[in-house]
This record gives sequence, structure tokens and C-alpha cells, in this order.
Amino acid sequence: MNFIKVTIISHRDVQALEESNEVMLMNIDHIISIKPIKIPLDDQVVDGFWIRTSHGKKYRAIDIPDTLSSML
Repeated sequence: MNFIKVTIISHRDVQALEESNEVMLMNIDHIISIKPIKIPLDDQVVDGFWIRTSHGKKYRAIDIPDTLSSML
């Protein structure tokens, strides 16, 4: 098992008082695709990533390890 640490944006229906970002460990063997996207946050647009996993879940990440981002 190979794990990576990513920072994802929590779902829009979750009401957070401060930040809506969560740090998550993901098994790299279950990642199907990573696609670069633009994510609107508050008053700015940041570079992010759309991550799809083998169990059908999709995540919007704003930070992934440099080893993965250098492949893109």
C-alpha cells in the first residue's frame, strides 16, 4: 500500500465556520485519474486537481505531492 497526503476541499453542503479544507491520506493504488482544474475559492481562483478513485468517489484537491504533480 502506497499512501499520499492530499488537501481536499470538503463538500459544499458542509457548513464550516473557518476553512473547508481537509487533509486526507489516499492509497495511490486506488487512484484512477488526476486532472488539473481551476477551483474558485472566495474571491480568487486557484489551481487544483480532480481526483477519481476506483471505488467511484471524486475529490477536488488543492494540494498533492510534488511527485504526482510533476507527472502532469
